[in-house]
Amino acid sequence: MFKRILAIVLALTMPLCFTACDKKYTEKDLPQYASKQFEISGFWAPYEISEESFQQYKDVGFTTLAMINHSLGYTSEEQFYLGSDRTMTALEYCKKVGLNAILNYNDWIVPRCEEDEDFYGETPFSKHDIYGEYKDIITGIHICDEPYLKNWNNENHFETYGNKTLVEDFKKVYPNAKFIVNLIPITAVSSRGFDSYDEMMELYEKTFMEPFENPFVSVDVYPFHQNYTLDDGTLLSNYEYIANSAKKYNVKPAYILQSSVGGADEGKKEFEMSLSESDLRWEIYNALAFGADTLQYYCYSVPKSFDEDGNSVYMYDNCILNRDDTPSDVYYSLQKLHKEIQSFADVILSYDWDTTIGVSGSVDQTFRVCPLEYDENLEFVTLKNTENYVSAKGTQDMIVSRFTSDEYGEAYMFLNWADREKSNTVTAAFKDCTAVAIYGGEDYSGTPEIVTLDEEGKLELELAYGEGVFVTPLTK
Repeated sequence: MFKRILAIVLALTMPLCFTACDKKYTEKDLPQYASKQFEISGFWAPYEISEESFQQYKDVGFTTLAMINHSLGYTSEEQFYLGSDRTMTALEYCKKVGLNAILNYNDWIVPRCEEDEDFYGETPFSKHDIYGEYKDIITGIHICDEPYLKNWNNENHFETYGNKTLVEDFKKVYPNAKFIVNLIPITAVSSRGFDSYDEMMELYEKTFMEPFENPFVSVDVYPFHQNYTLDDGTLLSNYEYIANSAKKYNVKPAYILQSSVGGADEGKKEFEMSLSESDLRWEIYNALAFGADTLQYYCYSVPKSFDEDGNSVYMYDNCILNRDDTPSDVYYSLQKLHKEIQSFADVILSYDWDTTIGVSGSVDQTFRVCPLEYDENLEFVTLKNTENYVSAKGTQDMIVSRFTSDEYGEAYMFLNWADREKSNTVTAAFKDCTAVAIYGGEDYSGTPEIVTLDEEGKLELELAYGEGVFVTPLTK
C-alpha cells in the first residue's frame, strides 16, 4: 500500500511512564459500527439478460442493477420500462443472483414499444403495480436524467415529472424507493435553460426533494475528457452543491462516475484512452469525501446503435466491459476498489458529511482546489469550531472533509488532489486526542491503522495520486 504513516511518536528509548492521556489504543478500543454498505451500480445495463451475465455484473462489486440501456429494439422484450417483459425478466435474475434493482420509468420510449396510447396513464405506478414480490429489492426508479427547464419540444421536465399526481402515485406504490432525477453538471447548466446552478438547484430541491421523506440527489461529472479539463476543474464546486442539498434534507448524496474510455471509431474521441486504477480511486474517493452512500458508473456495457446494414456502431472503445461484453481492465480495477471501500463502509457511512475545504500544496499547485480554499471575499476557508482537527498542509493540493456523528463525534477525510503520479506528503494536526484510527487508502483491506500522535498532536501521511484516507480521532 503506497501510504506511509510517519507519525512522530515517542522514542522507544524514553521511559515507559504513561499517564491516562498516554493510553495505547488497540482495535478493541474502536467503536463497533453498525453494518452498512455502499449501493453501487452501473449502466448501460448488460445486453444479455441471463444468470451468467448478471453474475458477471455483480462480481465487479455492484450491489444493484440499474435498468438503463436503450440501445436495442423498441419492443417489450428489449427495453426497460414499467410493465415491460424485459423488466420482469431482469427482476427474476436479480433475485436469483442477489442484486437489488433500480427500475426505469422511460416514459419517452413507451409509445415506441406499446400500441396502447394510454399505456402509462396519469398514475403509471399504480397501473403497473405488478412487482409485489420484488419490492424488497427495488431501491429506486430512474425517472429523468438531466432535466430541462425547457427543451427543444418546449417541455418542462420539472413540471412533467414533478406534478403532484405522479409524485403521490409513486409514494403510494413505492414508499421506500428513491425517486431518481439526476442533475447536469455545472459546465452544462445553461443547456437546460437555467441562468445559474443556484437557480436550478433551488427548483430541483422544491420539485424533487421537498415532497419526499427520503429524497434523492445526484450529479454526473466526467473529469477525464480528451483535451478538455473544465469538468475536472469544476468537480469540487459541483460536488459541494450536491452534498449541501443532501445535508439540507438529511440524506446522503449519489454521484455518477466515469468508467468509459475513448470514443467512437469515427471522429474525435470523447474521453481519454485509458483509466488507471489510481484514476478510478480518485473518482471514488472524491465521492466519498462529499458524503456519498451511492455510486453509479457510466458505463458498464458499451452503448451502441446500428447502421443501415445492421452493424453495431459503438460509442466508446471500452467501458467496464469491452465491446464483446468481456471484462476490461476497468472491470478488474473497480472490482478491487469496491472491495477496498466496502471494507470500511460501516465506518464512513456512520458519519454525515459536514463540509469540505481545499488546501493548496506547498511545492506544487494545480489551482483546482481554489474554489474550496477561498470564500467570496478571497479569505482562506478553514474548518471552524472543530472537535479535534486543527490544521493540515501538504506538498501537493488536497481536500479535507469534516464528518459528524451524534454518537461518534467528528471524523476527517484527506484526499490527494495532485496531478497524476504525484504523491502528497501531508501533515495534519489534531487536538484533544492522543491517537487516530486510519481507514481506507490504497490496498486497504479492512484493518485500520492506529497511530499515536506526537506531543503536538501531529500525524504525517504519504498519499499516492488518487488516494484518500478516513481518520477518526480516539479520545477515550
